Amino acid sequence: MEGDVARTGHVLQPLQEYAVPLDDESAPMGGYTHLGTDYGRMGPGQDDLRWKKRGASGQVCADLAAAGWTGLWHSLAGLRDEEDRYLDFNKCYPYVRDDYQPKCVGMVIRVQGSGTLRLELKSPEERVLWWATRELATGNEWLELSLSWLPSELRRVKSLSWVAEPGAHLCVGSIHLVMEMPQVTLAEKVFLVSYAKLARSYSPNTGMVRDCAHTPEGRSDSIAASGLFCLATCAAWKMGMVKRSFAEQVLRKTHATISGAPRAMGLLPQHIQRHGEKYKIVAGGEYSTIATSLYYHGAFLAAQMIWDAKTLVGLIKAVREVEFDRLRDRQGYVGKGLAGDGRTLLAPSWRDWGGETVLVLLLEHMAAGSEAQLRMDKTGSVPGGVGYLAEIQSLFYPDFSYDVPDSVSEAVWLTARRDHLAEQKGYFPGRWPGSAAASLGLYGLSAGQGARGVGHVANGTRQPGKAELIHPHYILMSGSLEPDPGACYDLLAKLEAHGLMPPWGMVENFSKDLEYLPTLVSLSGAFECIAAYHLWTRATGELDAIYDSADHCPLLREAIRAFYPPRSTW
Repeated sequence: MEGDVARTGHVLQPLQEYAVPLDDESAPMGGYTHLGTDYGRMGPGQDDLRWKKRGASGQVCADLAAAGWTGLWHSLAGLRDEEDRYLDFNKCYPYVRDDYQPKCVGMVIRVQGSGTLRLELKSPEERVLWWATRELATGNEWLELSLSWLPSELRRVKSLSWVAEPGAHLCVGSIHLVMEMPQVTLAEKVFLVSYAKLARSYSPNTGMVRDCAHTPEGRSDSIAASGLFCLATCAAWKMGMVKRSFAEQVLRKTHATISGAPRAMGLLPQHIQRHGEKYKIVAGGEYSTIATSLYYHGAFLAAQMIWDAKTLVGLIKAVREVEFDRLRDRQGYVGKGLAGDGRTLLAPSWRDWGGETVLVLLLEHMAAGSEAQLRMDKTGSVPGGVGYLAEIQSLFYPDFSYDVPDSVSEAVWLTARRDHLAEQKGYFPGRWPGSAAASLGLYGLSAGQGARGVGHVANGTRQPGKAELIHPHYILMSGSLEPDPGACYDLLAKLEAHGLMPPWGMVENFSKDLEYLPTLVSLSGAFECIAAYHLWTRATGELDAIYDSADHCPLLREAIRAFYPPRSTW
């Protein structure tokens, strides 16, 4: 199996491909790099910078017939004004142990034109740490310049800049960092890059995870992703990638912060915003039953894995304060949550058959015990054929892989999940037979950010029309359904080979013809990371510590028994 083969060598991480016009504030990805950082103009000649369309991406051109220089700076860690965030070229992944660290050993920049091009790496204090110049005379031909450096001498790098010197007439099409990856198996690498993607949005100061890596810290922090990061970090500890002390620190810091977050009828907000030393619900936000469930599932399992009894007690107390008797619609189904006023019940309710409904009902049982009124539809059909809805529950519980019906919806989840995976695999060959996705065997109609970052979409196999946007988190989430994990790893290797799984994790989405959105979305990263852990345990035969913790955490065990009674009663 390819997962058993050592994976090392140099790979490229896109920093910027200039897919949207400069200074286009209406473009969702305007002003942001592939690393979830910002970039911008610099120099007295910056008015002479022009963006031009080039294929699926673009190029930035400088025409400096007059005196003056100009260029673009690109932050490499956090936003430009976040001076405490920088990239250590010798240990590029934060929090990860040395044996699993990649190094940044150089860059490749695609250029065209004439004149002097200067390249610089700067510290958070704007001190030049490394620089190089190249004289260009390429005419209309594009040239890929490769430059290298010693990563051991570049431990606090904030930005990478290119500068067109006076008199230059040149264009830059893309910048890639050259990464030297650690010698790990493909199974380890898939988890590692997913964890690195998620970790870029974590703040050790607050214990919170940003909704997206390019969102300023404290502006829109995700309750669900923060709880799932606790769980992903415990999984990373079990794999030997982070220290136990770090996993403990993450859980306790996150729990402390969220313990002080606003609540309504016991529900947590979907996103919170920091105001001074306190957090408030974001303007226009909501108190969400599914976000609350995802947070508590992540936190409970993390606390069980590292056996943090004090945190477990605090979590039990908090979850039992959720007032499900006040969160029902007139038919008795649990509502999606509450509006920002903390009083108005949101519509529609959780009644569709699917994983999100299950997780909300499991939260209800955790809160109310035997008083819970577990109600959902019994169709056994994934709503709209939206991928993650068939798999999200199995991030936490092994039970939905049993070949028996559950006691609430009376569906055999394993059969439904396998049928849906077959639908996903057949979708692009059937609907888009000439597409790159069809020829490569790629699939993943699911939910997340829309094409080019516009809005939020939910695509599925059973919806009208011909969907063409793939969210690759479904490939990992459904990977455990494969009889041989190697089949999933072979597919992931194809993603990597086509630039869709670079060193900082899977892209958010890509079209049937592989045009992709590089946004680092935390919730997608969390799904990918936890699913990658489950796939790793199957590939290696290691104990699945997440599933083991679900079996041994009393509150979760009693909740899942409402769906799957003890096997002796089957």
